[in-house]
Amino acid sequence: MGGFATSRPASIGFCAFICFLNLFAFLLAVGAERRRSTGKVVPDEYDDRSYCLYDSDASTVYGVSAFFVLLLQQAIVTAATRCLCFGPALSSRCCAVAAFVLSWCVP
Repeated sequence: MGGFATSRPASIGFCAFICFLNLFAFLLAVGAERRRSTGKVVPDEYDDRSYCLYDSDASTVYGVSAFFVLLLQQAIVTAATRCLCFGPALSSRCCAVAAFVLSWCVP
């Protein structure tokens, strides 16, 4: 029973770290939405055409960063629970891999 008492604080710390990663990814996604690019039509100085000129693209960096934070979080949870490739062979490994892939593909 001593192992359970010592593993509980680590489990709470692990859950807190995972929650922090999810919250950080959410804040990055909100930041990406708030800093969306805006554009304006600018006439070309060499001919009669015009083109769009966009300001900084920080929203893409925020969005990609949020994606990689969520990917890191899922990899950490997968490694900690010894699911998929990290642990012993599962009886339905194909189903687990399919669920893992679908969790990223289905909105």
